[in-house]
Amino acid sequence: MEILKQIAQEAEKNTQVPAYPRSVEKVIAAVISTPNFWKVVDLSDEPLPLVAEILKLLNKHGLVVFEGNQILLTEAGNELVKKLGIETFVSHRCSCCNGRGVVIEGSLKEAFEKFLKIQEKRPPAIHQYDQGFVTPENTFARVALADDRGDLRGKNVIVLGDDDLMSIALALSGLPKKVTILEIDERLVNFIKEVSNEYNLNIDARVHDLRQPLPEDVVGAYDTFFTDPPETVEAIKAFVGRGVATLKSERCAGYFGVTRRESSLDKWRRIQKVLLEMGLVITDLLHNFNEYVNWDYYEDMRGWQLTPVKEPPKDIWYKSTQFRVETVRGFKGFNDPIVGDIYNDAESSTT
Repeated sequence: MEILKQIAQEAEKNTQVPAYPRSVEKVIAAVISTPNFWKVVDLSDEPLPLVAEILKLLNKHGLVVFEGNQILLTEAGNELVKKLGIETFVSHRCSCCNGRGVVIEGSLKEAFEKFLKIQEKRPPAIHQYDQGFVTPENTFARVALADDRGDLRGKNVIVLGDDDLMSIALALSGLPKKVTILEIDERLVNFIKEVSNEYNLNIDARVHDLRQPLPEDVVGAYDTFFTDPPETVEAIKAFVGRGVATLKSERCAGYFGVTRRESSLDKWRRIQKVLLEMGLVITDLLHNFNEYVNWDYYEDMRGWQLTPVKEPPKDIWYKSTQFRVETVRGFKGFNDPIVGDIYNDAESSTT
C-alpha cells in the first residue's frame, strides 16, 4: 500500500486534484482490464487529469509501459497487482436499460422514432461553447425518467442549454403543457425552431446567454427544469441555481448531470453542499446514466494535452451521473450576473 500512497500524494501535488491510494488502485485495475487510455478513464471513474498523471507516475516507477497507443502493466506491475490483490473490473449493469432503470416503450416509442430522424440533422458540437451531446437513446431515457417521477405531464418545463435537444424530445412526447429553452448557440435555437414549426411542437426557443440573469417572465414560472452545466462548483451553482430560479414552488424538480471525468469526490462533496444550501434535496443519483457521443474537437481540449498516449477516443468514454433534485421550503435560486471564468479548474479536461 505504501507505493499507492506515494503515487497518490505525488499525483495530487502535481495536479492539485485530490488523490487517494484508492484512486491509484482503481487506475491499475482499469489497466488490467484495458490498454486504452479513454477506457481507463471510464473504468477508473476518476478525473481525467488525475488518471493521466497517475499513469505517468506508474510509468516512472516501472509499473506500466506505453507501447504505441497501449498502456500495459510491466512484470513489476503484475507482481504488485498480485501482492495487493487488485482485481479487474466486472460490470453487472442491466443489459435491458443499460443501468438507467427506465426503458423507452409505450407512447414514448413512436416519439423516439421521430426523434432519431430529426437529430441526424442537428448542428455539430463546437468547442466555443464546450458542447457535447448524449446519445438519442439517452435523451429519451431522461424523458422516461422524468415521466416516471411525475415531473412532465401537464407541467411547464424549461431547458437551460440544449446540446441534447431535450426540448424537441420533450415536445415530441406530448407530455408537458409547455416547453421553453434558453440557449446561447443561435445555430441550435434556429434548428429547434425549424423542427418545432415542421412538427407543430410549439417550443418557446430563445437565444440567451446564461451568464446573464434570466428573462423576467421565466422566473418562478416552471414546474421542472433540465440543464447540463459545466463541471466546476461555481458553474454548478450558477446553472443549477438558474434552474431553481425558474421553479414555481416547493416540490418542483430539476435534472442535471455531474461527471466523475472532471470531478473528484471532494468536488462532489462541495457540489452537494451547494445544492443543500439552495434548499434542494437529492432524490436520485443514477451512475453513468448519461453517455456522450465523442465530439470532433478532442485535440483542442485540455485533456488531449494531458494524455500519455495520443489515440483518438473511439468508444464512448465521457459519462455522467444523473441527478434529480426537488425543492423544499426555503429554496432559493441564483440569478445574479456571472462574472469571470467559472468554467475551468484543476480537474477540467474538456475545455
